Amino acid sequence: MRRKNITAAIVIIVMAMIYGLITLQLPTRSLPDTPGPTFFPWINVVIILFLSVLLLLSSAFTKENGSQDTKRKDETQNNQNLRGLWAIIGFSIYLIILPNFGFLISTIPFFAFLMILFSEKRPLYILSNSIGITFLFYFVFRHGFNIFLPQGVLHDVVLRLIL
Repeated sequence: MRRKNITAAIVIIVMAMIYGLITLQLPTRSLPDTPGPTFFPWINVVIILFLSVLLLLSSAFTKENGSQDTKRKDETQNNQNLRGLWAIIGFSIYLIILPNFGFLISTIPFFAFLMILFSEKRPLYILSNSIGITFLFYFVFRHGFNIFLPQGVLHDVVLRLIL
């Protein structure tokens, strides 16, 4: 696993650098007081490079444990594969319902589903974090980056109920 992580980290670092070079070729068209078209791709490049370097360093400085039980390892791998499959299915459903229900209503149960899927057991923790992270993302993107997120068709219904 150590060798695979090192190889993956190096490949991802190279791909991120290529992606960064490609974003330099984007034309500079922007309105005053707004970030240009290269702003978000560079955020992605920085995050990907940071995480890849962390993976490379952690893989380079850890030793492999060769005495693991192979049966247990196979069961764990199968469990992880099923979790990954369920995560993809959940994400697909999330993308389908997102335009109709909007970002806030769709994202809260999606985050809760992912937390339960990846073994979180505390209900209050699941509820508070799925709501908190969703609203954090909403405010960062809506007010920090000035990006409108999908409101969904239920947005007007909710506004009428509130007002």
